[in-house]
Amino acid sequence: MTRVVLAGGIGVLLFLAYLTAIRPAFAVAYALGGLLLLAWAWPRAAARGIRVHRSLDAGRASVGEPFEETFSVQKGSAVPAPWVEVQDLSGLRDYQPGRVVSLGKRPVIWSSQGVYQQRGRVHFGPTQVVVSEPFGLFRRQVRLEALDDVLVYPRIWPLPELVVPASHHAGIVPRTGNWSDYPPESSGVRDYSPGDSFGRIHWALSHRHGRLMSKTFEQPLTADVWVVLDLDRGVHHGEGLESTLEYAISLAASLCVQVQEHGRQVGLIATDERATLIEPSRTGRKDRALLDYLALCRADGRLQLARAGVWEKLRRLPRRAVAVITPSADPAWLGSLQSVRAPGTALIVFYLDACSFGAAGSNLSFDLGSETELYVVRRGDDFSRLVSTRDAVRLV
Repeated sequence: MTRVVLAGGIGVLLFLAYLTAIRPAFAVAYALGGLLLLAWAWPRAAARGIRVHRSLDAGRASVGEPFEETFSVQKGSAVPAPWVEVQDLSGLRDYQPGRVVSLGKRPVIWSSQGVYQQRGRVHFGPTQVVVSEPFGLFRRQVRLEALDDVLVYPRIWPLPELVVPASHHAGIVPRTGNWSDYPPESSGVRDYSPGDSFGRIHWALSHRHGRLMSKTFEQPLTADVWVVLDLDRGVHHGEGLESTLEYAISLAASLCVQVQEHGRQVGLIATDERATLIEPSRTGRKDRALLDYLALCRADGRLQLARAGVWEKLRRLPRRAVAVITPSADPAWLGSLQSVRAPGTALIVFYLDACSFGAAGSNLSFDLGSETELYVVRRGDDFSRLVSTRDAVRLV
């Protein structure tokens, strides 16, 4: 608006100077016109060659963990840049690292700290630079598209010692068995070696090749714990980090990390739209496949937990323990859970009381019996202080 008024004033002054033929009026009009032209060209010239370098120290990229980002701004032209505003367009909540600086010959450097507020893929950038001349009449905006991508994992909480080696007991959970508890699977054949039992001989191939052939066996990939994560869109309540979805995902991530830290295998089955199944790694390495999935998953499932195909999958999988994480108040899934019980299989349930997260409903009470570990999780609970109970009762 100021520059419009100035341009209009210059026009009126030129018109009056033409009518009156007063030389000083022409001089003032020309000077103001030159000032207006200079103010227009200054930010355009100063913006050329401005470089912004962002260096990210991602730290432990999980919800609630801090990070630090360093900015370095430097101009490449000889034109002074007394007013340069650096704007971050990332849109990260509670993180505004932008700053107004004056650029000279040396780069301007500063650091900004923040905290990861959400899981998933986080983008740092793009960056927008706004250059203004000293009179404040014109601005020049430059958008820099350089991006840093970080995959932020769910918050990992310490949990009680829910799963222990097979030679120990965990509360009322029965022994989870040994590798030898599960029958081996045939994986190939080889030439017969003296001492091989007759049960190992592959008679059909021996007849075809004219010599004895023995089967080779491979121990099936057995998860010490299969985590069943309920991602039915209709059962989750709450918003942001204080929602049953984020609590459930954080519980799943914490449990997976705890099991892996004990040097044991963990798999995951989710009731999302794709019916995700992540098997444990055959190499036994602590890869990030589970956490990568949990960082990006959404509650987009269309089937209730009781009707989902997870139970049929579990029946076909060797297993020692099954841990179910759900806020579903539908008692039908309790029968499905009991249907996958087998000798040596422990059952663990993390029930999230959706009413503590704002869901409307009636009083809920169910008893899973003495052979199932039940942990009731409510909003604000400390995961490290979870205590096993025999039934879930919500009092209103």
